[in-house]
Amino acid sequence: MKAIIYTHTHWDREWYQPFQEYRLRLAEVMEKILSELKSGKLDQFYFDGQTIAMNDYLEIFPEKKDEILNLINEKKLMLGPWYILADEFLVSGESLIRNLLTGINQSKKYGCDKFIGYLPDAFGHAACIPAILKSFNIDKTVLWRGAGKNKSEFIWKSPDGSSVTAIYLIEGYFQDILSADLTIAEKAEKIEELLDKIAEYNLTDTILLPSGADHLAPADDTIRQIINIDELISNYSIESGSIFDYTDMIDKSNLDLKTVKGELRDNSRNFILQGTYSSRLYLKKANAISTWKLSKLAEPLQAWCEFTGISPSRKNQLEYAWELLLKNHPHDSICGCSVDAVHNEMMTRFASVDQISDGIIIRCMNELAKRVKKGSLLVYNSSDYPYSGVIKVKTRYKIPKNLSSQYIQTHEEFPPELLCDIGKIPVKEDITEFREILTWVDEIPPHGFKVIDENDYPPQIIEPVEIGDDFIRNSKIVVNINTDGSFDIYGLETGEKFENLHRLEDIADVGDTYNFAPVKGDLPIKPAHVFSEIVEKGDFRSIIRINCVMEIPDFYDKKEEKRSSSTAEHIIATDIILHAGSSMVEFETFWKNKSCDHLLKLKFNTGKKVFKTVSEDNFGLITRDFDPDYDLTKFMPAPKKVELKTNTAPMQRFVHSNGLGIITEGLTEYGVENNDLYITLLRSTGILSAKELSTRETAAGPPLKTQEAQCLGIQKARYAVCLMQNPVELFKYSDLFMGSILSTEGKSKENRSKLPLPDMFFTIGNENTYTYAIKPLLNGKKGIISRVMNLSDKHLVTFIKTLPEAKTYQEVNSLEEPVSEVFSINAKIKFSPFEIKSLLIN
Repeated sequence: MKAIIYTHTHWDREWYQPFQEYRLRLAEVMEKILSELKSGKLDQFYFDGQTIAMNDYLEIFPEKKDEILNLINEKKLMLGPWYILADEFLVSGESLIRNLLTGINQSKKYGCDKFIGYLPDAFGHAACIPAILKSFNIDKTVLWRGAGKNKSEFIWKSPDGSSVTAIYLIEGYFQDILSADLTIAEKAEKIEELLDKIAEYNLTDTILLPSGADHLAPADDTIRQIINIDELISNYSIESGSIFDYTDMIDKSNLDLKTVKGELRDNSRNFILQGTYSSRLYLKKANAISTWKLSKLAEPLQAWCEFTGISPSRKNQLEYAWELLLKNHPHDSICGCSVDAVHNEMMTRFASVDQISDGIIIRCMNELAKRVKKGSLLVYNSSDYPYSGVIKVKTRYKIPKNLSSQYIQTHEEFPPELLCDIGKIPVKEDITEFREILTWVDEIPPHGFKVIDENDYPPQIIEPVEIGDDFIRNSKIVVNINTDGSFDIYGLETGEKFENLHRLEDIADVGDTYNFAPVKGDLPIKPAHVFSEIVEKGDFRSIIRINCVMEIPDFYDKKEEKRSSSTAEHIIATDIILHAGSSMVEFETFWKNKSCDHLLKLKFNTGKKVFKTVSEDNFGLITRDFDPDYDLTKFMPAPKKVELKTNTAPMQRFVHSNGLGIITEGLTEYGVENNDLYITLLRSTGILSAKELSTRETAAGPPLKTQEAQCLGIQKARYAVCLMQNPVELFKYSDLFMGSILSTEGKSKENRSKLPLPDMFFTIGNENTYTYAIKPLLNGKKGIISRVMNLSDKHLVTFIKTLPEAKTYQEVNSLEEPVSEVFSINAKIKFSPFEIKSLLIN
């Protein structure tokens, strides 16, 4: 049997040291790589399937660019296709596409022309990955974690039917035997033992063997070592080669491979580190907000304004914002399992993304407002769904007498048109008082506008919100608050009823940033005292606050092997927010975390055992099966080299079971306990990786203290509850919850009360489709890329409704290359089940 050894490094841009410290090491590693390649002691090197490390290096050493381009041209140095190696569950599907799009375009500029979906260390793999790879003309992937007991190769299929050949690194990518301080004979013995393990799972007469590890330079004189080792090994013939030598062999092998469908989260053979779904949840919340603002507000609004000539191009600003966002998506970054300095820098990047997105939104809305009569209201709906309901308006003008409204607050700021005027400098006299009010709007079209002048204001809303000391209700929902702080919800239109929702529980967590670890016999702490108060009483919106007082132990006492006897009082306040006419109950929970080593969860009783959940995946929905009676503590401690299963899973924005839907803003972990669906509000831990845990027998990283992972201080969480049988409806409510409605005042002095544009920019006329992206065409030409998915398991035939300027559409791949003929904009579009289409509108 033959073995192809490919030399690589796995480059975490930041992890147990911050980025700039790693970049110092990067320079040293790169010098060794270049030296070995030029001397002929190394014939090839694979730089971890990402381009950002090379960007980081050349930013400091631009004089090395020609040397690197030459090595790439000679096929000695290989990059891409990714920009960064992301965690696949904690980022959006669209961000994975932008990651690959950015990485491939950069790789091509460096001279790379052959790509494989390289995913060596992601903590499990999302179901959409084959579809994403195929949309970039990539038909193979190399992976490790989550593939369980599969063989060395298998066909991996996405829900839409797209498939790739998966090459499974049976024993992982972390094989640094050639760099070890051993004799050649000892190295030969270890390599042969390793090959024996892999051979049990191998389907061909050739084994792919990585040589490299995290942040590791290539071994000295790699080729000579391999030749010498080959002479000492009897059962295998080993040679140096590239990943592409192996994939070429696979292409010629005509293998009959097993097909594996959906996500890969099987941890029976290797860790998938499930605690990262809830480590440092403040990162996940910031990512959810930044991703939403950039991909669903700023970019589509800018794209349409640019397409219609209202706005100049801001393509460079958008691409810069995307790269900033992507820099926060490597697995050790977004997973929250790095040193504190790394995550502090991430929060600065998220803030920068938000500043760019907010600035683009303000500019676009200001440019549109110039076309609308002063005193009128311009409302924009960024979602796929028409909207009627309550909106928030910020105005400096006198509110018309016939406008039904609810006053919220007053604040002072510079007018947006002044901030956008490059010919003026804002001064203190320009500070203006703005009032925030709530009002009602009817039928704002999807991806469209409505101009409302003083003659259009409705005299009243449908039915006002009612509130009392222990209830809140509108025309669709009643929420009754119980004495223990939980509540019951009744659907007035559907007759559905759910009781004992929203129950807080706190338990010990002696885990690390990678894995949760409970304590056997630990009893959950529940609120000791509850009191409620009315915070806001209005026709359009009312808010009632539940205050739960919990005595939470200060820390876990390792010597005593129990939670500390000393406790801290936590007042956990939850605002229950109900708008007139809404089918969704919203919540904002806030408290000051004063304790360490614990997990705070929020439980929702679905009325019967939870055997199945449906949650939002990167694209579309994913259904998962659960054992509602599973008890993690019964399997502790974990056997050697085993990571125990949990009853938790990752989600994008929402999860649904037994008719109950829960939407969150960046709370990415949900779980199942008997009849309960729960979300994790907070997980506090103080170490990057424990040397061993009751739920994971060996270390996952260095045992460094990470005090900020305890998440002490002010904590906030936003979420919502909907009652519905069809989880597809949660896309609509999730968009609304995240903030799909924008409004601004008209600014034109002309006597015009209607927008000189069609009411609607774009829509796909089917309730089972969802638009993930609307973006300007990459090459700078006038055009719009719209990425749309069929959420259903049925074939769909539908159509585009868009601007009169748009004459044609064409299907393109994710590289924005044509894959179909050009169609009239009025032509029907056919979707296969779960298909994702990228449409070029021109």
